[in-house]
Amino acid sequence: MAGPEVEEVKSRVDVAELIGRYVTLTPSGKGLKGRCPFHADSSPSMTVSPEKGLWHCFGCGAGGDAIGFMMRVEKLEFAEALARLADEVGVELSGRGEQTKLVEVCSEAERFFSRTLRSTAGKNAREYLIQRGFGENTWKRWGIGFAPPAWDSLLKALGEHGAETLEKLGLVIKGKHGYYDRFRDRVMFPLRDPRGREVAFAGRALSGNPKYVNVPNTPLFTKGTLLFGLDAAVAPMRSQGRAVLVEGYTDVIGLHEEGIAEAVGSMGTALTEAQARLLARYTNQAVIAYDRDSAGSAAALRGMVVLRSAGLQVRVAQLPMGEDPDSLVRAHGADEVRRILDEAQPFHMFFLHTLAERLDVDSLEGKETALEEARVLWQDIRSVPLKHELGRGLARLLQLPEEEVYGALRSGRTKVQPVEEDTEPSELSLEELILHFLLCGKLPEAVLSELEVRDFRPEYRPIVERWLELWRAGAAPSDADLIGELPPQAASRAARAALLDVRLRDEQRAVNDAVNRFVVLPRLELKIQELGTAIAEAEAAGQRDKAEKLTSERAELCRKRALVYRGRCAQRS
Repeated sequence: MAGPEVEEVKSRVDVAELIGRYVTLTPSGKGLKGRCPFHADSSPSMTVSPEKGLWHCFGCGAGGDAIGFMMRVEKLEFAEALARLADEVGVELSGRGEQTKLVEVCSEAERFFSRTLRSTAGKNAREYLIQRGFGENTWKRWGIGFAPPAWDSLLKALGEHGAETLEKLGLVIKGKHGYYDRFRDRVMFPLRDPRGREVAFAGRALSGNPKYVNVPNTPLFTKGTLLFGLDAAVAPMRSQGRAVLVEGYTDVIGLHEEGIAEAVGSMGTALTEAQARLLARYTNQAVIAYDRDSAGSAAALRGMVVLRSAGLQVRVAQLPMGEDPDSLVRAHGADEVRRILDEAQPFHMFFLHTLAERLDVDSLEGKETALEEARVLWQDIRSVPLKHELGRGLARLLQLPEEEVYGALRSGRTKVQPVEEDTEPSELSLEELILHFLLCGKLPEAVLSELEVRDFRPEYRPIVERWLELWRAGAAPSDADLIGELPPQAASRAARAALLDVRLRDEQRAVNDAVNRFVVLPRLELKIQELGTAIAEAEAAGQRDKAEKLTSERAELCRKRALVYRGRCAQRS
């Protein structure tokens, strides 16, 4: 970033006003004093000099200028802190003109959807929202709108910005006969960045499928990097000392409307490292409040490990069967939800609890399945004390000696075994191994046909997406061809994955094992979760025969899952 721009921002920022948003300042000599927010400050140790634009704490030694304070208090990188302050004081930073324009267009789109919701065309959408308990004040607060059924309503309304700009934001799609709206006949939820700016949209169908449609990755928005409602939840998270993590948009809105304003939405159970790092800026504790089936899924458990690895304490609230946060708070009120949140378990204890609920841990088969499931969780946990807590708890649950349980868990790591006997084995993550097999053409076609880009972390998605595009077009992508079509950073990652020196004693077995764990098991978990929801709905509707049939299907899938965990299932379901 150019030096003059930085100096211009600092010269315009009132450092006392900025720090005064977070600290109570009182006059002291030529400056101001207050309690430092960066350590336990029993007496005012921070001095602020508006004249010099600087601050310093004589207790902990922290200090600097306005940008440095913003970086530290909001846990931002330099560029993020500078950009935020530049926006506040009206300084246009180099290279940000286009981004500012795109944000303005997103805001205009939000206003268009809001107007349409209140028009004649939005009648059904209004009725749906009111039925869910969301009135006009809620629409305004969250920017909820409606995309009309016509194919070009937004395109006409915002046409002055150019179809190419709207396509860049994912709002329109280019087809054979021109551009058309991506969102049609849908209730619209704007997705906002931590600063409260509209950067993307999600649309919920009033009927038909898919239920939700989101914009693709854009210059303003990358999937897996935002949390829904974060801009509104920052202050409540700090005051409550925790974040409440839910799945959907209406879950977040429903909890906020009832005063549980520390809620944010992961927009799915598969939490990413970027979302975990973002959350860790504002709190050190996360309470997972997914519905029962989602909370116990493999994707949710992986997400809990990701949160823990980002430095957060993770607990899991056990919602009643068949309830999600929105339905629970509407039916039973905020006090009951708070009670459940306050009684949330540490996530490793929740995992053990789900094992005891789902498996017959007194039987040989149940013990083996529990150990196999625990291995998947164990291998990604970085905290040594947490590994021991999980191991001890598992040993008690299975009534096995601790040393044998630890031995079984350690042996479950995915290892790349070298040919040489005297060389230490190197370790790859399961995702890296799958990526290596993909780029080297080792994955079977049946696997490729079901592989999804969203299965991978954001940094690997451009690689997988382009490889699959070439493969589906009939090409056999070579490493060189693929890398030549990727941006520099993605090309570097692809080259590393392709050139890994992976030497395996039994390559086919390693491929099968990786596919089972990365593709087969998550698919089974999702099917089991969906059947659990369907069973609860059938039981609530008094459809006993249907519920019994679905229960049999779910039991069969659970049996298949157990077989896969034991490595006996060679075919994919």
